[in-house]
Amino acid sequence: MAEKKAERVDQELVRALSHPIRVEILETLRGRVASPSELSQEIDESLGVIAYHANTLVRCGCLELVATQPRQGNVEHFFGITPRSFVGHQEWRQAPASVRAGMTGAAARTFLEAAARALAAGTIDGREDTTLSWMPLTLDEEGWREITVIMDRASELLSEAHARSARRLADGSSAGVSVIVGLAAFEAARRRAREEENRAG
Repeated sequence: MAEKKAERVDQELVRALSHPIRVEILETLRGRVASPSELSQEIDESLGVIAYHANTLVRCGCLELVATQPRQGNVEHFFGITPRSFVGHQEWRQAPASVRAGMTGAAARTFLEAAARALAAGTIDGREDTTLSWMPLTLDEEGWREITVIMDRASELLSEAHARSARRLADGSSAGVSVIVGLAAFEAARRRAREEENRAG
């Protein structure tokens, strides 16, 4: 059963990220909702192309319909990203290690690039309650398991807050705040191993 689930997740992951436009759609929708027509203008692709890739992401469980709005005799659909679309979500961790390695590298690069842009723009310290901290810990196996439970719960709470915000933002009465939230817990490289890598490089 576990192998079948891992295979399904792997196939969905590959399918969701097999085209750069799908990745761009997910990146564009982070922290907000939008319609295919809005995405078409922002990404500079035809509405048909955006709609096709958006539907693929919906089938993969990476996008969900958040709201609808009547417009010029038609109904405009607004989509948002689902928690499982976030790179590093625990559900994706069930994919094979070969896939996870590429995703982890992409996640780290994307996060660091976002942090660098925010630092350059001055927004990273634009709010008094900004959170930016990290802590090295020494844990036993039980402590590591406790940390993973805490991180999973934090992710759930963040997803719930995101869903509530999406519902409030759907009526268009207020502008959204684009926020980057990073959660990480991983085994640190040994200092000696890092030094050897640096000498080899």
